[in-house]
Amino acid sequence: MLRIGFDADGRPVVIEEYSGFLHGRLHYETFLRYDGDLAEAAHYDPDRPIYLHEYHFEGGLMRSAEMVARGGSGRETYTYADGRISRVAIEDDRRSRSVLTAEHDDAGLFRLVETAGGRSEVRYERPPTGFDLGAACRDIEDTLVRLIPAAAAGLAADGPVDCIALSYHLPAELSVEICAATAEERAALRSIDAPAAWAPADFTAVAEVAADDTAALRLVRQELTLLDTRDHDVAAGSEAGRRLLCAVAARLNDHDWPGTLPVTDDFLVYAVDLELADLHRNLTDCLTPDQLARARERGLL
Repeated sequence: MLRIGFDADGRPVVIEEYSGFLHGRLHYETFLRYDGDLAEAAHYDPDRPIYLHEYHFEGGLMRSAEMVARGGSGRETYTYADGRISRVAIEDDRRSRSVLTAEHDDAGLFRLVETAGGRSEVRYERPPTGFDLGAACRDIEDTLVRLIPAAAAGLAADGPVDCIALSYHLPAELSVEICAATAEERAALRSIDAPAAWAPADFTAVAEVAADDTAALRLVRQELTLLDTRDHDVAAGSEAGRRLLCAVAARLNDHDWPGTLPVTDDFLVYAVDLELADLHRNLTDCLTPDQLARARERGLL
């Protein structure tokens, strides 16, 4: 729960954050102070200050932000061109200095480049006219379906492979690692609990997918990540990435695996995150009803 106090000009001057009940414990406070072109925000927990922010304005535009925290301090300086931000210089005690350069045209921001340590990296680039995110995702799906069997052929397993997990950390990144386990390995994991038999982090045979970090792939990752930032609860970008990886696994279940590497009769392919948070809904998307039924018969579900 939040309680917000305002001054006579309608500006927030104190924000109190409580635990999730009406009479919950106060665990976080923010005090805001305004002094001409300076705005200050001080954040506290019940015992000590956490950090202090100072924002300096000039002509209605923020010119700098200074931050002091328990772990160090930092400063950002902003430069504008025609009223639009064009450059951000970032200094931080915990990392090397970096500069963000924003490029605009009549339609607005079209490119954001970060330079640090003598290297430059594009952080944002406006999609070209006519860009179709769905079509671009399908192209990536086709590429992964083509590349994964070739990578799996080099797996060093101790016997016929019982399953291949397309392991991912963040689904919107569309980056997977191939993790495989034999039936014996899965049985040993199953003795711990059923989900452990699906956990790629515990599989011993691992292979990388040699997918080039192309401009097209970076653009899709960017757009999926932006979808997430617009609504963290819906996480539309992560959901699109998850569905794409599940579609790859479903198609790979129709691949001629005995012609690629030794596999068991119950062999299957599925996509899953390292924490197994998506496991059950992914299995429904990746596997056929017969495969799911067989997994239940084996005590894996």
